[in-house]
Amino acid sequence: MTDVPPDIPDLLPITDVERQTGIRQATLRMWEKRYGFPQPLRDQHGDRVYPPSQVERLHIVRRLIDQGLRPGKIFAGAALLETVHTATRRTDSVPAVYQQVFHLLRAYRLSELHAHFQQRLLDLGLRRFIIDFLAPLCTQIGLAWNRGELPVRCVHLYTQVAESFLHASQAAVRTTGDSRPTVVLATLTGEPHVLGIMMAEAVMASLAMHCIQLGAETPPLEVATAAREACADIVALSFSSYFPQRAGMRMTASLRSALPQETALWIGGDGAGRFGRPMPGVLFFDTLDVIKPALARWRARQTK
Repeated sequence: MTDVPPDIPDLLPITDVERQTGIRQATLRMWEKRYGFPQPLRDQHGDRVYPPSQVERLHIVRRLIDQGLRPGKIFAGAALLETVHTATRRTDSVPAVYQQVFHLLRAYRLSELHAHFQQRLLDLGLRRFIIDFLAPLCTQIGLAWNRGELPVRCVHLYTQVAESFLHASQAAVRTTGDSRPTVVLATLTGEPHVLGIMMAEAVMASLAMHCIQLGAETPPLEVATAAREACADIVALSFSSYFPQRAGMRMTASLRSALPQETALWIGGDGAGRFGRPMPGVLFFDTLDVIKPALARWRARQTK
């Protein structure tokens, strides 16, 4: 590791790299020692800092691991990683239906973007708008950022626009506290990404479920307390793909043990798919489309 040259901007500390990639700091240090990658620099305090190009490659490594490859094979030769890196950047796969969104984001034409969302909402209705348009759009935004085709400022801008649009759209479909099931929704400590749980809330509200949204980074015991106080029938969580797998499994298990046995625990998001094995008393969702049949099963059990 060398000191930071004066002409390299935008270096990221190891805490930011962990947050962005979901790769733990201890793992990054182990890979550095064992495989010679990543190759951090040192800031004026002697702490590790990482160039954006290395962080981008770490995203690719993370995706390969999620696909089942072992780190030893990924790092066996620089040629493999570079081949994947080049192929990923050359991919041009933004569907035509989303190209206008990308254009409006890059041009900062926010009022037109809101109007575009509103028209799609009128065409599809809230639930189909979320499932068929907004959720796939979120995936395309993330892929474009990973390929280096969309700057992070546009990703943040998209998130703000989508969240504010969801807030406004849900006001017309919110149910009273007398409806069932009552659902407490949240992301757990360390998960700042709330768009996923907001989309789940919108789908649930469109199905006449009474939703109580706690928002981002709520400690598991606080979620459990809110569920007991609200007499919740269901607790719903969302994990992004960047959330550390072991931490997610540990906190989910802790929350499950703190909840009443009769309270269902529903888990979704890209990160939940990496838990790897079923957990007792936890129902995993791979898409928002499965909320409706899960609700039907829940209501059928209440009539028995």
